[in-house]
Amino acid sequence: MSLPEEKSSFKHRRFIFRFFLIILFLAIFCAELSPAFASVNGTAIEDERQGDAVITDFFSDNELADSTVRFEQPLENASLVFTLNSENKLLKSETFILGPVKKGQEVTKVLFWGINEDFGKDVDSYTAHVYVKNGNESLAFRKLSFSDRSPILSKLKLVDFSADSEKASVLMSLTSPTSLKSIQTPEPSVIDLDLKLLSGTEIVYSEKQKNIPVISTYYNASYWPFLLEKDKNYTALLKVHSHSPDVTAAYISNFRAKEEVEIIDRDIDIDEYGASVTIVGKSQVPFDGFVRVVLTPKDGKVQVFEETADILTSGKEDTVGIIWQGVQKGDYNVKIYVLNSKGEILDSHETVLRVFEPVAEATPVEESPASSFLAVLGIFLCAGILSERKRK
Repeated sequence: MSLPEEKSSFKHRRFIFRFFLIILFLAIFCAELSPAFASVNGTAIEDERQGDAVITDFFSDNELADSTVRFEQPLENASLVFTLNSENKLLKSETFILGPVKKGQEVTKVLFWGINEDFGKDVDSYTAHVYVKNGNESLAFRKLSFSDRSPILSKLKLVDFSADSEKASVLMSLTSPTSLKSIQTPEPSVIDLDLKLLSGTEIVYSEKQKNIPVISTYYNASYWPFLLEKDKNYTALLKVHSHSPDVTAAYISNFRAKEEVEIIDRDIDIDEYGASVTIVGKSQVPFDGFVRVVLTPKDGKVQVFEETADILTSGKEDTVGIIWQGVQKGDYNVKIYVLNSKGEILDSHETVLRVFEPVAEATPVEESPASSFLAVLGIFLCAGILSERKRK
């Protein structure tokens, strides 16, 4: 027979156990409920339906926004929306309609804000957003705040970033210690480079390089691996990400694609018999033109010789040979020009020439009666063979 005190103690322990189970159940339930509740109220759209779209990269400053999205599920009416705000004021909103997207597809879009407003000087005074949508439904979003001050790569200095019809090149160096008393060398840095070539807002080329050590000076040239369209405007965008400190900065170089060739001076050969000129392509806009050589004597008539060159792109060479005809004995100033099909001079070179013996003009070789007879006979034989084949 149990005592009353033992029954009371047992009931008390059972009550505590049940209470603990209820508290544990409520805690688990609230933990499951809170993300859904936050997404309904718009404060956790970034976590909403993460299985459909993931924003893998987002950058923005006062010039541009750059974002990459990976779609984990196929969608029928996908779009990206970029917005730029100053406090409560909407400065810019732009929508990129993507339409149907496939599972695993990655999409990168770049938007140039084009804001003429004088940016304020308050830190974090501007906020950029990117939203991923399917129709009117928001799938994910990211935001980034910044001021008018460009990000500073404290350990690095961008010496030059430039792009043209052939390549984009970057030159960086480590910054020197700020203390005048310090004679120690700057600390090495590790960077990532993200280069994009755009035509308008369309990305026509991109490449990335990861974990590049910068010990003193770093130079890199990226040559365009495809043809560019003549007279078209392009924009090269370079993002530099420093590992320590964790800072990303963007740089822009605009250019207009054009034909470019260069005369290789060391490969020019001029003598009393003719000229040999080697030219090399310096652009991914195909060069279609010719070489012109102008001989100017001290006294007498100026003579001009021309020869068509091969079609050239970046890095390709062609040697053009020209034979003099009717050049008299004497000294000449020689000017060599490379021109495109429109007659525009792309490069030139100047030298001198002395001709010791006059060069006669080439005369056409007269055909002998025997050669004419053989030619006529060949024509008749060919005609006979063709007619015989037709009858068969």
